[in-house]
Amino acid sequence: MLKDRMIVWLVEYVFGGALVIVPLTSLAVDRFVRTDVYVWTAKLFAACLGVILISCASSMRQRMLLAKRIDKLAEQIHAAS
Repeated sequence: MLKDRMIVWLVEYVFGGALVIVPLTSLAVDRFVRTDVYVWTAKLFAACLGVILISCASSMRQRMLLAKRIDKLAEQIHAAS
């Protein structure tokens, strides 16, 4: 379970953060450079993918915590009966 939580954390913060920060920083730095609309759109799309990845990983982490709590509750009920 610890490996799963670490993998989700890694995906959420490292990959998702990179997908958000790198394209948006690039758009801000290249603001005054005349860029192609397709490049600008691709960078914005990558940033949106990063936001989606972060939100999916956050919900996955919450589901894993809920599953852990359900397992503990099932053990308590089993031990009580």
